[in-house]
Amino acid sequence: MNTIHQQEMEQLRVLFRQEAIDRAGDRIRILEVFLDTEEHVTCAELIALLNKKDYDFEPDFVRETLKLLACYGFVQENKFELEESTYEHRHLGYHHDHLICTRCQKIVEFEDDDLEALQLQIASQYGFHMLQHKMEIYGLCSDCINKREPLVSIASAREGEWVQIKEFLGGSGIQNRLASLGIRVGDEVELLTNSGKGPLVLAHNCSRLAVGRGIAKKIMIIPGGKEKGQTPGLRLSRLKEGQKATIVRVGGTSAFRRRLMEMGFLKGTEIQIEKYAPLQDPMELILKGYHISLRVCEASQIVVKKVQGNQT
Repeated sequence: MNTIHQQEMEQLRVLFRQEAIDRAGDRIRILEVFLDTEEHVTCAELIALLNKKDYDFEPDFVRETLKLLACYGFVQENKFELEESTYEHRHLGYHHDHLICTRCQKIVEFEDDDLEALQLQIASQYGFHMLQHKMEIYGLCSDCINKREPLVSIASAREGEWVQIKEFLGGSGIQNRLASLGIRVGDEVELLTNSGKGPLVLAHNCSRLAVGRGIAKKIMIIPGGKEKGQTPGLRLSRLKEGQKATIVRVGGTSAFRRRLMEMGFLKGTEIQIEKYAPLQDPMELILKGYHISLRVCEASQIVVKKVQGNQT
């Protein structure tokens, strides 16, 4: 056990004596096993680790001890968008953020001094005194992406994911039904909700569409922008007033893509955000010297790359 962990064990003993906590020895043993792992663990996983050490504590006692350790600041409880809470070490003066895979529930810790400085700068710009913060980035880890079949049903996609529709299974009946909703092969959609049961809700052509799970299993997709080596990229709707970018590609329906191409939204073309309307929608753009108005939901279909020297 390293020096920091030894110091924390001693601090906990002092606190337990001061507060007259019952079964202090058993709780110290639980903390000792917990500190031996550098992973995020659930209560069930910690119980399994305790069993390997020949400890046979009641599950309720372990759960109560974790809550107590969190209360005293020795353990950090994380309620990520996962099935169970996870617990990690909480060392004084140390901060990190998290990447969470929504498929395998892998958790990766990361630190970035530039990001921390930027958060302080943003808080200062708004006259806000920051006390604490946390960042949780949800997505798919590289292992899950590599294991994924090239073509999967939209029912297996994750919330927040942009996907491109490649084909429909089930014959003309399914195609006609989806066509009546405006969904066609080649369209890009954003998956808003997918709880694992009941309908999926898609963002498509500036509208929300509910699709039954049975039909969703027959809609085959690839992750948006993954074809021909493309990457998802930055959405035009995320840029601020005055920022410039070059167009990487235009998503959405085939009719939408044709309309924007006719307006000059072509790959490699530079575009600038002139201003947003008072309610942030629509947004005014400058494209090839012309002033163009787009709804924010339309701009979200356009993938761009910021112009160097214009990264603010």
